[in-house]
Amino acid sequence: MTPIDRFNLDRNRVTFLTDDAFSAEVFFIEETRKVSKTNVFSIHSQRYECPVDLRDKSIQVRYDRMRCDRFVVYFNGHRMGEATVLDLYANARLRAPATVGGDDD
Repeated sequence: MTPIDRFNLDRNRVTFLTDDAFSAEVFFIEETRKVSKTNVFSIHSQRYECPVDLRDKSIQVRYDRMRCDRFVVYFNGHRMGEATVLDLYANARLRAPATVGGDDD
């Protein structure tokens, strides 16, 4: 029996993935990382910010082995979103809002 004939015998039992924006992520590499108290993790000597607050948690990071420019964060099997490169300059410029009535006029 040829391979195609054998495949056709079980064709009604075969389920295909839906073609959506996330179907390619099934084939990504997955690595576990620990998120710091500042909501940052590192991978490949680069630091990234989590898309949601996951401080002090272990996360799964998925990425395409051929393109290490996009990292998708999963927590407890749920997709949380894409990580962003940590921008130390922008974070240093963020300041707490000034208190009202603290200035002398």
